[in-house]
Amino acid sequence: MGPSTCFFVFFSLFLGAYARLHPVMHPIENETRTVSPDVIAKACEPSMEKDFCISVLKTQSIGDIKSLKQATFVALQTASREAVATAELIKITRQKEEEKDVVEDTIEEETLADCSQSYSSIVDMLADATSALLTGPNQLDVGVQILAAMTTAETCGKSISAGKKTRQVEEVAKKNENVRKLCSNALSIYNVYAKGN
Repeated sequence: MGPSTCFFVFFSLFLGAYARLHPVMHPIENETRTVSPDVIAKACEPSMEKDFCISVLKTQSIGDIKSLKQATFVALQTASREAVATAELIKITRQKEEEKDVVEDTIEEETLADCSQSYSSIVDMLADATSALLTGPNQLDVGVQILAAMTTAETCGKSISAGKKTRQVEEVAKKNENVRKLCSNALSIYNVYAKGN
């Protein structure tokens, strides 16, 4: 496991532990503010894929989601974990390609190299979005960073679809599409949260 992979794994674990110890609260929320009994339904209402959105929030949260900010945090963490896993899959796939005696398709290697660079950026963008969400004042950055991560995943997907696809590249394509969907989901939930503040 390389240093960058270790960083991403430990960063994800840190954020998960932080979320357990420090529930996400908006700085201006006060204790007496009432919370809608179905925050998840509200968070997922405008989503293009409501069932997917609801499933992500219900299966990936540690406990009850009590606020839209907390729902945004859960959605961002889910997208971040999937991005880290996809970056690792790309790295492993590239290593397998490099170990072959005959390079079957240089376009495939270029595509994986491009996506590898893209995923370094995606992981950073999602970490920046999470940080901006937790710190509060620059919340405009949250939407910008999530949108940038989603666009970068779309670019990786277009690059993959333009080349020859081996079984390994097909796996990368599926993981990449899942990251794109999770980013879209996180952006949709964040937009609901941002409108309420």
